[in-house]
Amino acid sequence: MTTLLSLPAAPPARARTPADVAMDVPVEDAPLLVRPEHVGGRVAWTDLVRCGALVRVRGDAAVRPTTEVTAAVRALSLAPLVPPRTVVGGTSAAWVHCGVPDDAVVEVVHPLGVHRPPPHHGRVARQSALLRPETVELGTVLVTSVERTAVDVACLTDPRLAVPVLRALVELAGLDVGAALRVLDLRHRRTGRPGARALLTDLSVASPPRADGLPAGAGTAPRLP
Repeated sequence: MTTLLSLPAAPPARARTPADVAMDVPVEDAPLLVRPEHVGGRVAWTDLVRCGALVRVRGDAAVRPTTEVTAAVRALSLAPLVPPRTVVGGTSAAWVHCGVPDDAVVEVVHPLGVHRPPPHHGRVARQSALLRPETVELGTVLVTSVERTAVDVACLTDPRLAVPVLRALVELAGLDVGAALRVLDLRHRRTGRPGARALLTDLSVASPPRADGLPAGAGTAPRLP
């Protein structure tokens, strides 16, 4: 004769607490860049930066201490000042690529055929011809390539200020000085071209040799007007 064993009764269902209900509410992912509106205002944001809970990138954009501040993060911090179809250029692009110099004014380039952006505090705009390979997309922001950035800095910036920026582009952003010289050669009518060529040529002497063994600036390229 088989004896059936009785199973213990299931425990009564636990009543749901407010904490259980709160855990069911979907929460949006925290933003990569933390701005004052994300933490209750500028005073709270400033306090978080001051105590080290946030690390300021520039302006009112900050990241958590565990977030690496990359070129893409720096580019995204400029996004509110970069209108569609414009490109971060000049020393602002140098800051994106290597973190220096941290200018208060953001320089944007509007290519030929694109309307000049309206005036805006903290932004300056200039028009310039840009080839597609001379821009890179970082996050959602277009930035001049490292080589085009070096050419613009060398042409448009006081040499005393340009030299440390160019060195930083070599050391921190992997600038190929020879490639920058070839970009400059495409524009034989570019304002500031002779001085820029001298700066870049001097820089190439101290730069690592090219992987193919050729001197910096070797090679030919078609010219642009």
